[in-house]
Amino acid sequence: MRLALLLALLALAGCRAPRDRPHDAALDPRGRLHIPIGLPDTLDTLKTFVEAEGGFSPGVGSYGISFWVFDRETGKLTAPTMPDIAVEHGLAPGGLLVPWSRWSAGAVEVRTEVCEVRRATDQFVAAARVTLSNRSTRPVRLSLYAALRALGPAGWPVRRLEVADPGDALLADGHPALISNVRPSAAGVAPGDTLGGLARRGAVPEARSASSPDGDASGALRFDLDLPPGATRALGLIAPVLPGRRTVGHAWDGRGPEVQRDLNTPNPATGGALQRDAGLDAYRAMDADALFAEALGFWRRRLGGAAIRTPDPRWNEAFAAIPAHLALMLDEGAPDVAVVNYNTFTRDGAYLALVLDQAGMHDLAARAIDHFFAHPFSGRVQPEADNPGQVLWIAGEHWKLTGDRDFLARSLPVARQLAALIEYARTTPEPHWVARDGLGFGPGLPPDRRLRLLPGACDGTHPEYTEAFDVAGLRNAALLAAAGGDAATARRWCALAETLLQRYDTRFGNDLAAGYGSYSVLWPCRLYPLRSGKAHDRFAAIPPRPPSEWRYFALATAHQALLAGNRNTAARTLQRHFDQDQMRGWYAFDEGGESAPGNWPKLRTAWTPTVAMPHAWSLAELWLLMRDSLVHEDGDRLVLFAGVPRKWLAKPLRFENLPTAFGPLTLTWDGTNLHIEGDARPPGGFVFDTP
Repeated sequence: MRLALLLALLALAGCRAPRDRPHDAALDPRGRLHIPIGLPDTLDTLKTFVEAEGGFSPGVGSYGISFWVFDRETGKLTAPTMPDIAVEHGLAPGGLLVPWSRWSAGAVEVRTEVCEVRRATDQFVAAARVTLSNRSTRPVRLSLYAALRALGPAGWPVRRLEVADPGDALLADGHPALISNVRPSAAGVAPGDTLGGLARRGAVPEARSASSPDGDASGALRFDLDLPPGATRALGLIAPVLPGRRTVGHAWDGRGPEVQRDLNTPNPATGGALQRDAGLDAYRAMDADALFAEALGFWRRRLGGAAIRTPDPRWNEAFAAIPAHLALMLDEGAPDVAVVNYNTFTRDGAYLALVLDQAGMHDLAARAIDHFFAHPFSGRVQPEADNPGQVLWIAGEHWKLTGDRDFLARSLPVARQLAALIEYARTTPEPHWVARDGLGFGPGLPPDRRLRLLPGACDGTHPEYTEAFDVAGLRNAALLAAAGGDAATARRWCALAETLLQRYDTRFGNDLAAGYGSYSVLWPCRLYPLRSGKAHDRFAAIPPRPPSEWRYFALATAHQALLAGNRNTAARTLQRHFDQDQMRGWYAFDEGGESAPGNWPKLRTAWTPTVAMPHAWSLAELWLLMRDSLVHEDGDRLVLFAGVPRKWLAKPLRFENLPTAFGPLTLTWDGTNLHIEGDARPPGGFVFDTP
């Protein structure tokens, strides 16, 4: 009994909260802002998390790597996590998903950058680059610490650390963890999280190997540098992503949500993927500068070629950065709502897929939609009534933007089944049964394979939202059927959509802005005409929206106003959201309210588990409002510049390769004349208000 109790206490100690372990709190991660980087459509555990102060974890459940500077003349240690240190952060030029952080240690400016690349099918590698610049007129003698601790942006217990001969690398649990491109001046490891006290004296641990049953082992590489006035020195480091560790993927159990598993155990459905250790010499041969060039080249190619140039550089960067954030949420075809916090929700994922499509990443959007074809009710234990319409809606939007005949062929059987499901749920008596997973429905489903679909079920009960998507979904089902040559089926779904719209108007038409109705009526469901009528009149009067607790709601309401012709509400709402602290530099909102903790409680981190950042629906709503403010479809017309500040129309604007329902749009507005260069040719022409 005593032995069992002792073992239990040891197990708890290995995962105890950071505040219970001895450490120098000023050197701990702030856990204030973070983003994942890495490769789209890969397992979430293979993504590297970076905090605004430059610390990072190479893979979810690895360790924390951070950088400190010791002034060898004054004896002062400076870290970007210290409360009196101001830190800036941003992305590579053009909004490419290679983050940097910048801070000062006395006269020295410190800039850290992090990237991640894929070098082989089963080998992911992060790299860091630290640039130190002496901004003074006197020489500076300093030491740069590259510290490795269990505590990090997405850390995990570290039970064994070693310094590899000849001292240029740290090994964690027998695998390469941090490798320098140049020989450090000193290196050492300790069995506890004691680096802070040593670094404040300019020292490193004396040991070359250390073990910790609590998982508190720590270590550092130290670089002693003499910088003449005005001099700059850059150092590169390699951090393999989870070498020798198993990664965790989705395991669909028929209910939709991912089974929450220990990050160290294989996926029971797939067996997990073992991350190959390339070997220390292979990592030593890698050059950090080359990996950064590779990462930047990857994102330039991956982003699909769509770009904007406006008077506000934040718009230009966010137009690239937000689709990149959302692409990172694709987890082997499943569009997760947030990395580590959530699995897939059909609702959020539909908005995410539209961003990918409108940003030109059609292949990733198709992957997400194919996932919904197989798992239409994703996200909750009980199915939600908006999901069938949302899957049909996003499938139709993808077809409009791409004209992909292969996609059309595989979407038609799904569209017929989902449209029939909507008809069943809206025109036959309750109860209504749907399959736990897949497209089946009806009383013929075996009891162990069925769940009850309740009318209006969506975040509680919101028929004003779910029934709007029934209409939008059926309209797009008819579009797909017509494109596939099935005119009779197209007429049938159009007729049902019109019937359901009349019912909707009878039930909700007197108060179109109530509840979820203000987030769906014009945008994105287009239930009513945009240019006139009661929906236009109701939403055109909505004033600019301040950020709300749940970020997507304010943005969605402003989107209603935009489509009703209210430029000021769209422009000022976007301005208020761009001014938020989270949007600065990295353009990465959280959900606003409390989110699911997912796997964060299992990690050694200062991050608040119930904060999901970046959050798919929040970011998607902002980006989609921005896109439609620049250009949006209205019937057979393209409406230009409808939500940009009016003063912009006196200045140059340019779009490049923006996907639209009428073809890719490239144009230049020089302040007086419009020059169309792309293939977009809307039958109804281009419409915009000249200044």
